[in-house]
Amino acid sequence: MCYNIIGDDMKKNEYINVRIDEDTKIKAEEILKNFNLRISDAINIFLRQVVLEAGIPFEVKLPQYEKAYKELEKAVAYNAFGGGMPSEYANNILKLYAKNQIDLDTAVFALSRKIKWETRIFMKAPIPM
Repeated sequence: MCYNIIGDDMKKNEYINVRIDEDTKIKAEEILKNFNLRISDAINIFLRQVVLEAGIPFEVKLPQYEKAYKELEKAVAYNAFGGGMPSEYANNILKLYAKNQIDLDTAVFALSRKIKWETRIFMKAPIPM
């Protein structure tokens, strides 16, 4: 039979098996040592917070989405729009790319095709097929 950390006499009689990659486990163990905690202690703390807050106790987001979107938006703004704000069309392409629904080549192709189209219309030049 196991008991909780310092001063808590609540019996622990349930087990959880967690599979995780080795690198994450090693890094987590190193960080938790600074708090004098084991991974099982950290999982226990996390689950208690889930219960207390009736949800995940921190914001869950996709940071690569935000980063990819901002980086591509900057590139589009500087290279394609002369430093201006991207159009609604460009924003939609950027969102598709940032959500990994299209790859970078497709995003660049779609944006460059739209820019070529708008330039030819502005200059009233025929569009080659």
